[in-house]
Amino acid sequence: MNLKESTILVTGMTGTLGSRVARRFLKEAREVRGLYRSQEQADQYAFKGVHAVIGELGDPNSLLTTLQVDLLIHCAAYLGDDPDLAQEANVTGVQHLADAATKARVKRIVHISTTSVYGEVVSGHFTETSPLLPSEHVYIHTKQESERLLQEYTPDSDLIILRPGSICAEEQSYWGDRQVERMKEADVITWVHPDDVVPWVHTDNLVEMIVLAATNAHNGDIFNAIDANLPETDFRMKLITASDKPYQIPKRAAEHATFANDRIKQLGYIPIRTPESTIEQLVKSF
Repeated sequence: MNLKESTILVTGMTGTLGSRVARRFLKEAREVRGLYRSQEQADQYAFKGVHAVIGELGDPNSLLTTLQVDLLIHCAAYLGDDPDLAQEANVTGVQHLADAATKARVKRIVHISTTSVYGEVVSGHFTETSPLLPSEHVYIHTKQESERLLQEYTPDSDLIILRPGSICAEEQSYWGDRQVERMKEADVITWVHPDDVVPWVHTDNLVEMIVLAATNAHNGDIFNAIDANLPETDFRMKLITASDKPYQIPKRAAEHATFANDRIKQLGYIPIRTPESTIEQLVKSF
């Protein structure tokens, strides 16, 4: 896809990923638009160069005009445990988005999914062709459903799916600075198992994967979007040591499933950030 001649819409502008994606595409696209629920939200979170448009995933009529674009990058998602909110955002909202994209004849959709769609896995190795195992976890099954909806209801658009793992950054990241803050506030750190393996990806690297997929991927392509299957001994155990807080191993089985990332590398992906440098910065923040 020729991005220089394309108008792009990014959802999830108030989250960890969306704003970074929009700002990165300013270097690539003819016009970048960011979707906000209200003018007040746009005024609070807007970025220079990104054209703010107002629309609500729960209101299909509000999406018709906003989706007069060439490329849609769907970063918005509900990550919590409330089943009603998860259904509204990750299923109903995606259905509305798919309907509007079809009516607007959007050329290409890049959907940001998650490695969690493989199910509540604790072991094994997973490629993009591995089955999506049934799960009662609201986040998992609604993200599985969002993939299915887009695959079935956007026949006139190229659809590319990226499945990132644990998205880490030094700022605005559950797996980065928010882990540091959680550890600082804890009396005892109890949620990290030393034998766990984390499908780690830096936010900035994920953004580069999205640019690459938007430009070079083909319709139907799916990519696991991770940098490394990172042992916790090289990740959060280092943060725990830096925190100087008491630590207890959680009473659960270790989670050491791994995920292939050959396909995104074959597309030409080269990381710009490393786990080592990121963790070093997080350690310093203590």
